[in-house]
Amino acid sequence: MYNSISGPYFGIWVFHTPHFVAKDPEIIKQILVKDFKYFPDRTIASNEEADEIAANVLFIMKNPNWKALRSKMTPVFSSGKIKCMIPLMNSVAEELVGYLAKLSSQSDSIEIKEVCAKYATDVVTSCAFGIEGRSFEKEDGAWRSVGRDMFAFTFANGLRSTSYFFLPKLVDLFKIKFIPAHVSQFMIDAMKILTDTDLIDILIKLQNEDFDGYKFEGTRVIAQAAQFFLAGFETTASTVSYTLYELCLNRSIQDKLVTEIKTTLQQHGSVTYEAIQDMKYLHKVVQEILRKYPVLPFLDRTTMMDWKIPGTDITLEAGTPVYIPLFALHHDPKYFPNPEVFDPERFSEENINSRPCFTYIPFGGGPRNCVGERFGLISTKLALVHILSRFEVECSSETPVPIDFEPKTFVLASKVGLPMRVVDVKRRPSYAA
Repeated sequence: MYNSISGPYFGIWVFHTPHFVAKDPEIIKQILVKDFKYFPDRTIASNEEADEIAANVLFIMKNPNWKALRSKMTPVFSSGKIKCMIPLMNSVAEELVGYLAKLSSQSDSIEIKEVCAKYATDVVTSCAFGIEGRSFEKEDGAWRSVGRDMFAFTFANGLRSTSYFFLPKLVDLFKIKFIPAHVSQFMIDAMKILTDTDLIDILIKLQNEDFDGYKFEGTRVIAQAAQFFLAGFETTASTVSYTLYELCLNRSIQDKLVTEIKTTLQQHGSVTYEAIQDMKYLHKVVQEILRKYPVLPFLDRTTMMDWKIPGTDITLEAGTPVYIPLFALHHDPKYFPNPEVFDPERFSEENINSRPCFTYIPFGGGPRNCVGERFGLISTKLALVHILSRFEVECSSETPVPIDFEPKTFVLASKVGLPMRVVDVKRRPSYAA
């Protein structure tokens, strides 16, 4: 539908409700930034009676509570805090490399998404909660199982996401939970034994504070820990696995990236925050991955007040759902020629400056952008640096080309996973450290 309509916006009916879909970058900018006061909330349902934890997750929360809590949570993700997490991430990444070495010696085809999910799980549990997830030691470790259950391609999960994003009245009527009951209970139990980390420290300090009537206590504290785990886990796992997939298909890009990684590590001596920041081509590669494979295929907002579409006489009534089709926008040939081609040079300074703003927004934009963007990017890059310092990736007979995406989930996921061949270069006779 996006490609068949030439105008800057269009309307659709989702079941019984009209929705506004923005295509034009200027209108998108207006919605996300300039007229944010009209669009401070997401469309996704928020009902404490149905799901108290989900309703208090920062991603879902409504204003004014969202604004008050967002300002308190932002310091957790500062550059300084992220830099202090690098030793913890490196420790998990070393376990990842050992695990991949073992798998590559046993199989010609490895399901890389599951491996990346284990890494992402343990990074989040270590950095946010101060505990070892041990996902590489146990195939059915508790933390990995929780993440797997939340994002599994099941009818129940499909019903939850459809109801929350498109049928909020069903949530109110049937008290549908967004987070499965056993996942919520797991997070409640986990919070009782967590140790001191920056996230936990801030949550403890905020307990019992009153934000203009919003009492930050009990389940509302647990909700933020749940968000950090669920959002941080999926973003990193997805982005790392799609990067490795594209590198399988584009050997010259893989070789160029490996050269940069090895050269930079020789200069810095180890995998540090500064070393990763110096890897400019790696940054381009990850940006291009998030263009082709945004974690969420759309952004959602709701009009808080009547809003007149700029340059028209059309007014959206308060309560109108608004969608920004990220996947379609990122694949629009007007902004990204030959959009199915994987080309990191789209993100050279020259090419970035040649495109309109708000044609590339994988982490959203404006005041309600992703609070954990820095964490997601650095944990993704660090995993890639460790993997590509030791392994090469190639297509196996099971690698899907092209990818057939799973329609039963609200995140972008392959129906058959992302199996590929992982080659341990240390096993080659010609290898020299």
